[in-house]
Amino acid sequence: MWNVLVVDDEIDICVLVTKYLQRRGARADYALSIKEGLFKTTVTPYDLYLIDLNLADGTGYELIEKLRSMQVSSKIIMISAHDAEAKKAIAKGADYFLPKPLSKKAIDEALHQVNFSSN
Repeated sequence: MWNVLVVDDEIDICVLVTKYLQRRGARADYALSIKEGLFKTTVTPYDLYLIDLNLADGTGYELIEKLRSMQVSSKIIMISAHDAEAKKAIAKGADYFLPKPLSKKAIDEALHQVNFSSN
């Protein structure tokens, strides 16, 4: 079983993605801000992060930078409605870019791309 943290300031997205990941076999949780995400990371080690670009207390890039300095081996998927951010997201440390709007098929493809598709 793998631990996943979804970080997005939209509660609906957090709940839907978290429940979907749980059905796929993950222990999934969510955070609504960078601050909350960092706190949860100190309590639980996560194997995978799905991080929205625009958060209430900063950008997903800021969170990626902090996570990379803490947990180099964790996989990170950047989520954004701005497709133009894909190259920048990878350059800033994301392992994959997942465009919004999200779909089950797109989430499955993202999981496959970061080697979390066996569950």
